[in-house]
Amino acid sequence: MRRFGLRQWGQRTRRAGMTLIELLIVMGIVAVILGAGLGALAGIDTGSGPAVAVVNSSLRSANNWAVARRAPARIAFDAEANTIHAEGLAVIGTWHFETDPPRGAFALNGSYQGVSLADDGYLGKALDLEGAEEGGVYSVPVHTSPTYDLSSGFQIAFAAKPVGTGTARVIAIGETLAVELSSNGAVKAWFQGERREANAVATPSGKVLAQTSPGLLRVGSWSRILVSYDRNALAIFVEGVPAASTSDEAYVRKVTGPLVVGAPRRQWPGRIDSLVVSAVAADEVIDLPEGVSFAETAPKQVVFAAGGGLDRRAHAGPVRFALDFEDGTSEQIEVGVYGTVQ
Repeated sequence: MRRFGLRQWGQRTRRAGMTLIELLIVMGIVAVILGAGLGALAGIDTGSGPAVAVVNSSLRSANNWAVARRAPARIAFDAEANTIHAEGLAVIGTWHFETDPPRGAFALNGSYQGVSLADDGYLGKALDLEGAEEGGVYSVPVHTSPTYDLSSGFQIAFAAKPVGTGTARVIAIGETLAVELSSNGAVKAWFQGERREANAVATPSGKVLAQTSPGLLRVGSWSRILVSYDRNALAIFVEGVPAASTSDEAYVRKVTGPLVVGAPRRQWPGRIDSLVVSAVAADEVIDLPEGVSFAETAPKQVVFAAGGGLDRRAHAGPVRFALDFEDGTSEQIEVGVYGTVQ
């Protein structure tokens, strides 16, 4: 058996262990490494990330809404309140006038009297107002549906074909709003507005009206008409082209009556088809984090068209803007023409 003497044992112990000097050296190296790591962590910018994420998430959500629902969506930036206001439109009524009597989507079926269907519609058949009796209308009791809250904005899209000359109301929703077509080819739209105070008390603010120039509608031809309101402006588009606009920020008065196509007295000589009503269905206000603000060059809003791309009526190209931080830095945000957020 091999034996170890005392000296030999001590030598093996020193080789297998660590002297105090060696231990201090190792601890010093570890301290240096830890110090460098903490310094790197301290250098990471944690202030801009959450703010950029909030804005990008809002923009992407609006884009996803426009894609999934094939309905417009809007992000509004309030530089004074430092908030993001997200809105999404949803279709709440559609009538194509193909059946007798005409039936609508979402079980919103109406009744008509003194009017009939014509075979030469924009798509298939159309509602014929030319030969309608006095007081003949198509009426739908939309005011009984909780989805008909137009207070934050709406769109009314339809096709119209004049077959003669005359001026009359063609579409109305209670006493809340109406669209009128004129014998000179002009389009007029209005709604009743109201102001809402902090205590939620609503006070009437009067009629908001927009009217196009003459000559936009031609006898014997179909035209697509869009009336849109987003609490920024009441706008009229004919064949996708902006034709009139009136700025206003009022809320829309509550709907208390039916949707009526036609006029109770004098009828407009023409056909109406492919009527679609949309309203703001998603409405959310988001606060920016502390110490973050919109740059002066930031737009007031980013509008996505149905399908997801930027609305070319509001944006000629990509939208670029910055967020400013209290430490003097900024972060750039870009929305491409196809709705991609970078």
